[in-house]
This record gives sequence, structure tokens and C-alpha cells, in this order.
Amino acid sequence: MKWPILYYFVLCVLGALVLSYLKKRFGQIPQTAHEALTELKAKQSVDYSGVFRNLLAALVILIFGAGVGPEAALLGAIISLSVWQSDKLRYLYFHYDEQEQQVFWTKIQRLLHPQQFVQRYDTMLAPVDKKKLKQVMNGLFIVNGLVVFTFLMKLVGHPSFITKLGTGKIEMASLWLILPALLTAFVIGNAYQWLQAALAKLCQPFEEKQSILVTFGAACIFLFVILMPRLLFSGQSFMHLVPSFGSQQAWYILVIAAIMKLVFLQVCLQTGWIGGDIFPVVFSAILIGFAVAQFFPTIDSLFVVAIFATSLTTQILGTILVPGIFVGLFFPITLWPIVVLVLFLQWLLKNKIIKSN
Repeated sequence: MKWPILYYFVLCVLGALVLSYLKKRFGQIPQTAHEALTELKAKQSVDYSGVFRNLLAALVILIFGAGVGPEAALLGAIISLSVWQSDKLRYLYFHYDEQEQQVFWTKIQRLLHPQQFVQRYDTMLAPVDKKKLKQVMNGLFIVNGLVVFTFLMKLVGHPSFITKLGTGKIEMASLWLILPALLTAFVIGNAYQWLQAALAKLCQPFEEKQSILVTFGAACIFLFVILMPRLLFSGQSFMHLVPSFGSQQAWYILVIAAIMKLVFLQVCLQTGWIGGDIFPVVFSAILIGFAVAQFFPTIDSLFVVAIFATSLTTQILGTILVPGIFVGLFFPITLWPIVVLVLFLQWLLKNKIIKSN
């Protein structure tokens, strides 16, 4: 292309205009999984009327290169649609006789109507003697969802969203690396939280002027398009190249890339280009892991990466279980014990800090 910079500039401007319009029209969208779960816990339901506009906003954010993951907005939409489906089933349960008296097309229209013919959750109507059955059914639904998801992925030939980084082995004599990994994670995690707070404070005066924030975010995306295009999006598409990239580039290049990815993530989140943070954080943590591995050429590199990536991911995100499981999926099963060990030590340290306070 003759004018690639102009082309990218036009794309970023277009993305900013579309996202600014959506936010001006519909408010602070897309809704994230955390927001949906918070609403669900508080109200025992969610407002699912805006699920498709949330998906549209998430699509705009993702296709125009924001350095965020797809999981937050997609899970938020899944939660909303799941509640809608539950309300439909609940309506069918309480109005079964009435529903059966309708003609076929009326039944279909009632079941598919987006807003009407739903029964919201009511604690007064909920049976109190079936909590154990509810727990069992929830477990079965989770297993069913995972099985169906795996089946559909294989049926359509879709590649896995998890990329295995290679093969590795645990080296018992090198377990001492866990201590510097935890210390490094503590420092970087606190620096990331400081960055998050600083950017939030800088953006606070513009909370009522979302178009300004979105435009600034688009300008940052344009800079990354020109200077660091590999850091666009969540990092998932580049993950399969990380092992070769990590072994060929100097350690300081990897560290700079990891830091800039985290900065880019926070800039996007604070300027309204909302999305998930697990993929970008895991991507950065793995890059830092490969950088550290260069200082220990006699130790299995993936063993070093597993220790540092697990420590960094859980510390930066502030939670242990879900990020820990997620980062472990990128490593071979032979390294899972070391991932579990690091997670256990993180859990002990977190509990000790909480008790001391």
C-alpha cells in the first residue's frame, strides 16, 4: 500500500468516531463480566436489554486494535444471555399450562420475544429445600458447557485459543528461583497498580467527556500501530511466535515490550476502550519470563518462564485461582506441578498479609 500511515490514521479516526457515538448514545459500554456478575449478585438478575449493543461496542474495540482481550465483554454478554434464558425457562415453568394452550407459532413468538414473557428470579417463589440439587445442576451445566464448547471447536476445525509454548521439565535444584520470582512479581504488581491509579486520576476530569478519552485512546493505538504493531490486540495472535521471539531477542527488548504492553492495556482501559486484561497480562508475564530465562542458560527455559509468568500474572491481576489456571494452560502438563506450587505459595503469602493487616 502506498500510504500505509494515512490508511492506519483513517482507521483509528473511524474507530474513535464509531466508539464515541456508541458511548454517547448508550452510555458506558461494553459491560464487562465483572460488572455483570456484580449486578447479578446485587439484584439476582441483570438488564439484558443492551446485550447486543455491548457486543457491537466490544467488536469495534477489538477490530480497531485496542490492546485488550475479548473475554471480559464476551463473558458479560454470555452472563446476560444466560440470565435471559433462565428467565424464559422460569416463565415456561410457571405458565406451562397457559403456554400449552397456545398455537405453535404463538408458543415460538413468546419463547423468542426479547423482553416479554419472562419470569425474573423471586426469592419468595424459589424453593428453599433444593440448594444441593442446584449445586449439582450448576456443576453439570459447567461440564456440559465445556464439553459442547470443545466439541464445536473440533467440529468446525477452529484452532485452540491456547497456544502451548513447548516442552519443559521441572528441575528440583532450581526451585530457589521461586523466591526471586515472587519478589519480582511483588514489585511489578505494585508498579502496575500505581500506574492504574495514576491513569485513572488523570482521566477522571474527562469522565463526562467520553469522546475526548476515546480520541486519546485512539491516538495511542495509532502510535502503537506505527511503533509497536506486535503489541496491538490482546497478544493472543502473537503468542505462538513468543518462544522463538523470546529466544532471539535481547532480554531488555522483551522487558520493554512487556512493560509497554501493560501500559498500553491500562491506557485502553482508562480511555474507554474496554476489554479483558487476562490475555494481555499473561502475554507480558510470559515475555518477562523468557527475558529472565536468558540469564540462566543451563536451566530449562520453559521451567523458568512458568515460575515467573505464574507469579507475575497472579500478582498483577490480584487474584490467584482463575489467572493461575489460565496461565498454566500455556505450559505442558509436566510443568503443572510447579505452577500449582507457585500458586500455593502466592495464596499463603496473600493470606498472611491479610491476617497481619
